[in-house]
Amino acid sequence: MKHLAKYLAAVMLLAVGCGEDEFTPTDRGTDFYPLQVGSIWTYAVEETVYSEVAAPQNRSYQLRLTVSDSIKNAAGTYTYVVLRTKKNEGESIWTSLDTWSVRKDDREVIVTEGNTAFKKLMFPVREQLTWNGNEYNTLGEDEYVFHTVDLTEPINGMTFDHTIRVEQENNGDFIVFLDERDEVYAKGVGLVKRSLRQLNYCSTEDCIGQQKIKSGRVYAQVLLSYEK
Repeated sequence: MKHLAKYLAAVMLLAVGCGEDEFTPTDRGTDFYPLQVGSIWTYAVEETVYSEVAAPQNRSYQLRLTVSDSIKNAAGTYTYVVLRTKKNEGESIWTSLDTWSVRKDDREVIVTEGNTAFKKLMFPVREQLTWNGNEYNTLGEDEYVFHTVDLTEPINGMTFDHTIRVEQENNGDFIVFLDERDEVYAKGVGLVKRSLRQLNYCSTEDCIGQQKIKSGRVYAQVLLSYEK
């Protein structure tokens, strides 16, 4: 009986160990934001800018992001330098816009746009996981969430089998200030789609609730090609 008890105990321990391994997240989702020097993403951009003093300005152009360099950090991770260039519709020459930087480790992706750092992704990727996208800047807390995870999504004639959608804001305010922002990432590719609508509406007594746009921006960025 003693030998039988020892045998049963060993089986139970083995079963518990297997159960733990089964739920260990071996894939943290870091491949949703691949980074290496030489990678190039090219996007089609449609943008409308609204102003109180001028007619809406519609812009169509291509945006290209090129990882031009990497710098090793003290922690052993890397900061990647991303050169942003654009080409207007009908033009053949790419012109420089600016340079951004990206820092990535096994916990997060931080993109510095100009002088402002945004926490774009958290790892491991998990549906409904939330985090503060403004953790590394002074703009005030802004909750990001993985709205959908691991979905197949067609984008611009291409089909991506594994995508995540990050909802950065969706306040649904059509009275004073509408703020809708989201980004879609594909596994092994990175950012494939970015959408933004930030609109200030007229809110004086004679026009409140009529959705008359005072100022703001509507922006759509969709992947055309990706080169590793």
